[in-house]
Amino acid sequence: MIRAGVVLLTATGLAAIERIRDGITYYTLPGGGVEDGETPQEAAIRETHEELGLIVRVDALVAAVNFRGSTQYYYRAEVLGGEFGAGTGEELASPADSKAGSYKAVWIEPRQLAVLDVRPVSIAKALATAPDCNRLINDWSSTPLVVDEV
Repeated sequence: MIRAGVVLLTATGLAAIERIRDGITYYTLPGGGVEDGETPQEAAIRETHEELGLIVRVDALVAAVNFRGSTQYYYRAEVLGGEFGAGTGEELASPADSKAGSYKAVWIEPRQLAVLDVRPVSIAKALATAPDCNRLINDWSSTPLVVDEV
């Protein structure tokens, strides 16, 4: 399955989804599966609205992560409107003790990326060690990060 998501960095931080599943807390970049007839860019926009409540514009592909036989495409995003945390995706209604676990929109400060379990790990590690996250994301716009994760 092809997945698409966003790398959305603002003055508030990096947009993420806090997941609590089986008693484990971790964070993912907003995104999800590409539906039939949808481009990865369209899926990234839709998933960001469903999960974060934000309307975004995506432009450059900044990362492609190959994970468990699937490719995940991440795009640089800019907020156009909406209300952060007002996502309406069905997964947001899941309690922490459900099989799917819980989902919550959060902002992560770049300095926290080094200590939190943020996925994809390769993107989080690169941002955590960058002296300027915005500059790194802009650099990825011309040469996307391409990695294989286990």
